[in-house]
Amino acid sequence: MIASQIQIFSRQMAEFYKKKDLLDLGFKIVGEGVKVSKLCKIYDVNGSIGDFTRIDDFTILKGNLDIGNKVHICSHSSLSGVGGKISIGDLCGIGVNNIFYTASDDMLNSALCGPLVSKKNTSLKTGNIILGKGVALGGRNTIMPGTEVGNFSAFGVSSLLSGRYDEYSVFMTINGKLKKIAKRKKSEIDKMAAYELRGYE
Repeated sequence: MIASQIQIFSRQMAEFYKKKDLLDLGFKIVGEGVKVSKLCKIYDVNGSIGDFTRIDDFTILKGNLDIGNKVHICSHSSLSGVGGKISIGDLCGIGVNNIFYTASDDMLNSALCGPLVSKKNTSLKTGNIILGKGVALGGRNTIMPGTEVGNFSAFGVSSLLSGRYDEYSVFMTINGKLKKIAKRKKSEIDKMAAYELRGYE
């Protein structure tokens, strides 16, 4: 019984959309060696996916998305590019259950919320989301409209990202506040990135 369950799970993990499928679903450009699980849900997408990018099970993709080369997006994440574009640079790693919002209800205003009411009765914050090269997001982060993250920065689990963040930095939520706790060694990271992206630049 256990062996058969493992075989079923392995077979499911091996089932990826073909390049033609992703183009038919709305992406304008799909690179080589792309692996997007067929257990993902894809709605009204446009944009691009770079070479050798992998997107795992139960991820939701919507709207305007530009995803770079060698990007890994873990399972149960949601990328909603309906209020702006989500741009994810080469070599980014997105942990489990990361949520990207390019449109969000502004609860400080007296308005209704959700897609089932008239737009005139809502108050939305919208904006693009930009992740530079090699950004690492731990599990269960929330990325709000207008967020921009510099190259090769890293964020711990359960962080709320809103605004602009320095490159080559490490951020962690401590006592409910997102704080920069360290700098990363630019020369070392750049050397590793150049190796991984050889032939792309």
